[in-house]
Amino acid sequence: MVDIDVDTEIVRIASPVLLRAAELLNDVPAGLGIADAQGRIVWRCLSDPGIRRRLDAVPIHPGACFDEELVGTNGVGTALASRKLVTVVGADHYVEEFHHWACVAAPVFNPHTRRAVGVVNLACRIGHANHALGAVILSVADAVTSRLVESETHEERTLYDAYVVARRRTTAPILVVGERMMIADDAAGSWGLEHHAVWALACATDPGNDVSLGQGLLGRVHPIAGVQGALITLHPETEAAVIPTRVRSGWGPLETAEAEVIAATLAACDGNKSATAVRLGITRATLYQKLRRYRIGAPGPTPLREQA
Repeated sequence: MVDIDVDTEIVRIASPVLLRAAELLNDVPAGLGIADAQGRIVWRCLSDPGIRRRLDAVPIHPGACFDEELVGTNGVGTALASRKLVTVVGADHYVEEFHHWACVAAPVFNPHTRRAVGVVNLACRIGHANHALGAVILSVADAVTSRLVESETHEERTLYDAYVVARRRTTAPILVVGERMMIADDAAGSWGLEHHAVWALACATDPGNDVSLGQGLLGRVHPIAGVQGALITLHPETEAAVIPTRVRSGWGPLETAEAEVIAATLAACDGNKSATAVRLGITRATLYQKLRRYRIGAPGPTPLREQA
């Protein structure tokens, strides 16, 4: 028996996998559920219809939220928080109503962004729990991830490919954004930028121009050929380096952005190259190579200027 709550991508992709798993659990009365990235159960199926009433009474049903901050230790919320398979049995649950239950859950990640897109969870009475259930849920999570890859659109693949190419060519913080997804490296991700807000700003900005992203951050927008998407290189709104036109002759937009980020970071570190390398996440040797390549010297009280 199946309960459908909302028609979302994670439900469409994961529900057939959980239905097959439920068929293999005839000797284990259990509820198999899909939760979204916020820990809310959005879909459920039962290996045995007789367990429905007990699950509903706990409640473990579509619409219930198991965010760990709200209900403490539990399968769904703790799997999201720890980003790994978890088994929570009996009194390990924070909420007393769950003390007669065992929950096994595993997060499902977007294969490119590595952000959690949901959780698959199995809930059964303690007496029916066994070590094999962990392997079952891990197999389910792997199968759902494979289906996510298979369901990728041309646009999603193109955006990811653009990110990979850009990441290899520059040490500047970057992100790639489209209508349905945003991919950010660690440096860009640390700013906590919101996908839909960045997408709206990218759509409203002319190619090659900077857009203010708040928090003293600018993003230079570069359209991605063939799809509705943009590569955005990030740099500080203040202490931005002025790279002379003659020096940057022949550079592409990524090289220009990288040079500006390196120069601004060097200035922010008062010319300390070791600190600059650490902040950029590169080795000192790599930093020296890039300083020579971009003809960036130790910062003075004025921006970089044309050499005589």
